[in-house]
Amino acid sequence: MRKKQKEEILRKHPYSIWQGKDGRWRTHVSDITQKSGRKLVVKSTEEKIYEALDTYYQNTDEAAHRASITLRKLYPQWLEYKKLHTRAESYISRIDTDWRTYYLDTEIIDIPIKKLDKLTLDMWAHKLIQDYDMTKNKYYNVTVIIRQSLEYAVDIGLIPSNPMSQVKIDGKRMFRKVKKKPDATQVFSKEELDLIFPMAWEDFKNHTKVYELAPLAFLFQFQTGLRIGELCAVRYEDIETPNYIHIQRMLRRDTNQVVEHTKTEYGDRQVLLTETAKKIIACAKARQEELGVDSEGYIFSINGKPILARVIDDLYKKYCKKAGIIQKSSHKARKTYISSLLDAQVNINTIREMVGHADERTTLGNYCFDRKAEDEKKILIEKALSI
Repeated sequence: MRKKQKEEILRKHPYSIWQGKDGRWRTHVSDITQKSGRKLVVKSTEEKIYEALDTYYQNTDEAAHRASITLRKLYPQWLEYKKLHTRAESYISRIDTDWRTYYLDTEIIDIPIKKLDKLTLDMWAHKLIQDYDMTKNKYYNVTVIIRQSLEYAVDIGLIPSNPMSQVKIDGKRMFRKVKKKPDATQVFSKEELDLIFPMAWEDFKNHTKVYELAPLAFLFQFQTGLRIGELCAVRYEDIETPNYIHIQRMLRRDTNQVVEHTKTEYGDRQVLLTETAKKIIACAKARQEELGVDSEGYIFSINGKPILARVIDDLYKKYCKKAGIIQKSSHKARKTYISSLLDAQVNINTIREMVGHADERTTLGNYCFDRKAEDEKKILIEKALSI
């Protein structure tokens, strides 16, 4: 053993080291399991006694290090682990935003993980809900970090069990109730579509945009219910059968790069092409041929690159403003598509599959809105309740 190593051991070691009359070497080390608080170590040579002390202090240092690990130290390691289990970059980005917003300047992340008990976490969780007036969904999204980080701590042997699993929230008393937004703000009515659809067709026929096929992409979204990233990345090769288009990739908003997967595993799906959708595709192809451009296979491209989401977003703003209606986004077109199918009594499981939802509760709970005008609702209710 090098002299420097021995000096480091002696610096840490509070007990004397001696050679007994029998020629063997002895010292003590701390041991809380012993009544005296220490135990005797006996080795045949001085070198071996130092080797034993080196191993002892390495283990002690490692134990001290593990005991000092906090959520602040563990988070980057857990996040890298988390990235291995998802292809959704936006999900990782949202987690990191939540970390900076709800964790970074709080005391909870500097408490050693081994000292995080149920009571400490219970008080932190309830204060979090109160301070930010959280809904149930918001709370569970934000606490993904601490819940899964502590589960990761269990997996790497840092703690024996996850104390966050013992924290219970009385949802009826604690969470802010969410009132579903008015139908008129979430979907396009039939009257509104009658106003904006002709605008899109007119823009296409007059070639008024730099991205000439953007109005067609706008119209196509109402016929397919695609997410805007999926819409931007659709290709002719995705039409694998005459009546369906295979949705299997998307354009990322943050990088404008096409990735060969959808938002979730359920997003990889077949979507029925209506006759109007087929007409839109035929118009796009005819215009590309007329211009003599190579779209590189993208249905709504005239420059060999996927059309950008912001270009389609601009059309929603333009048409809503021109029609004098409430400003609505491309996501509202997706809600309109789903609500229209529900109005037409299409089976909920068929709808769920075509829009790429894992659970029909998502489809019904977040995408189901009434598109009828007030007078239509009144007539239907009167008819339903007439004696």
